[in-house]
Amino acid sequence: MNYEGIIPPTGPTMAAPSGYLIPILLSIGLYALYRRLLPKPLAGIPYNPSSAASLFGDGPDMARTVAATSEFGPWCAAQIEKTGSPLCQVFVRPFAKPWVLLADYRETYDILGRRTAPAHDADFDKSTFITDSMSFLGEFTAALRTSTRGDRFKSSRALMQDLMTPSFLHGVMGPAVHERCMELVRLLEAKTRLAGGRPFSIMTDLDYAALDVMLYFAFTTNFDQTSLGPQIELMSRLTTSDLPDGHIDEPITFPEAPVGKFITAVRSAPGVVEACVSSLAPKLKREWWKRQSWYKNIISQRSQVIRDQVIKALKDYDGGEMRSAIGHMFMREKREAEKQGRAPKLETDVLVDEIFGQILAGNTTGAILSWLVKYLTKYPHIQAKLREVLYAALSQAVAEGRPPTFEELRQTRLSYLDAFIEETLRLNAVPVTRETIRDTTILGRHIPKGCQVFLISNGPGFLSPSLNVPASERSPAARAAKINDHWDEKGDLRTFDPQRWLVSNSDGDSNAEFYGGAGPQLVFGHGARGCWGKRMAQMELRIVVALLVWHFEMLEIPEALAGNTATEGITRRPRVVFVRLRKVISG
Repeated sequence: MNYEGIIPPTGPTMAAPSGYLIPILLSIGLYALYRRLLPKPLAGIPYNPSSAASLFGDGPDMARTVAATSEFGPWCAAQIEKTGSPLCQVFVRPFAKPWVLLADYRETYDILGRRTAPAHDADFDKSTFITDSMSFLGEFTAALRTSTRGDRFKSSRALMQDLMTPSFLHGVMGPAVHERCMELVRLLEAKTRLAGGRPFSIMTDLDYAALDVMLYFAFTTNFDQTSLGPQIELMSRLTTSDLPDGHIDEPITFPEAPVGKFITAVRSAPGVVEACVSSLAPKLKREWWKRQSWYKNIISQRSQVIRDQVIKALKDYDGGEMRSAIGHMFMREKREAEKQGRAPKLETDVLVDEIFGQILAGNTTGAILSWLVKYLTKYPHIQAKLREVLYAALSQAVAEGRPPTFEELRQTRLSYLDAFIEETLRLNAVPVTRETIRDTTILGRHIPKGCQVFLISNGPGFLSPSLNVPASERSPAARAAKINDHWDEKGDLRTFDPQRWLVSNSDGDSNAEFYGGAGPQLVFGHGARGCWGKRMAQMELRIVVALLVWHFEMLEIPEALAGNTATEGITRRPRVVFVRLRKVISG
């Protein structure tokens, strides 16, 4: 019987199934790899399910938002709002652990104050999210680059511990800040005269004032360049005929005098750090930047100028003078060396890194000053009340037709001024970042070692009512802590209201006093890793605002010049700061 056509042929045709097997196995392998590379959510913490199903997670959404708004904090707050939970997780960087977002001030306060190194049995430390971005400037500063648990951090703080004492702040820096602010006043007087009632930008002027303060802090008069000096000289030579005509509401643009190379380098550095912070691949970006001429210029100026200043400060120190930050660091290093029986290390890279880091950190005060000026312009009734309070409390200066001295401002209780500054800070804080250094828990949820934890300062508890957290989920210290005892969350927390920080005393006195602990505040951080220069920054803000309000009325400006859009990096900075000034008192 012929079975041809019935029995399947043998030979090459039998191998056909293997031709499909390889692509099938490859597809299975690729799918398994895809599943393996997908974000791995932490158990029990809310997240966006669609993001967990994508290799790139929340990264594209975050990148789009930051590109459109130049702000990272509002995106974080939006994720909290979407989940309706004070604790959530997002998947931003591919193939990495989730980022954990926490929007609960009580728990945040506990993490920063009690659970961050060098606290005993610490669970958290400075985040590599921040330190990786700072490292493009070399060591930058031990306070940012080095673990709180390391000897470098302790020795760094020891070197600088004299610089926030009352003797240095009030004896050296206070008068210097007052002098720099009066230079700012003179510059603005000249611009007001030339503007003829037209608005003009003040942002660069505020940045220059903040930078000049830090240059004096670091070097005192050994560094003969300033930022404001060239601007004042230029404005003194101009007349109204040198400037273009325009409508009374059209902003006038003033020419800007060039500043020194070191000052230019210092002003450039924060923007580069901020670009690195917002990058999805900061290490790759950093390596690329290191090959660029502008980057090399920043590093060259840092090393050359600060090393020259170290030599000058050494001569001053040997001659018995040590007013500058460098001089005080020399004194502290010599004392420590004597205790340890070793030679002092006075010309090392540590000093260069520390001083440059402090100049950069202090220079960010200009961003806060910009917000203060914007609120003074936006709320004329608050501005008027503040001026009234100043004139009443400093009546002798008014009677003598002069501005108040530093000592008068330091010794006079000005609760409304302090409340005004504190409310400005509350509304413009950026997230604080920590990293888990061992497996731990937050609100009862397991958080593994190596997680980036973002402590949100523009969400619930700050700009909206706190979300409910069962006491059983809190850490014992957080349950026991008494914070925000006077804080009222029933009103609109996005409204600017300095009265939030004024509290009557126990006797029911109607004259409410400023109380910095009345509500949530994270702009300076908290605990051992909080802002080391907080006291100097607060002193500077107080002096600048007082003297600006003393000398100028900030009039209404066109709505097109008054927006509150911002950029966010090391600080939250308004995009524009326009003023229309009128001189209100001679001095």
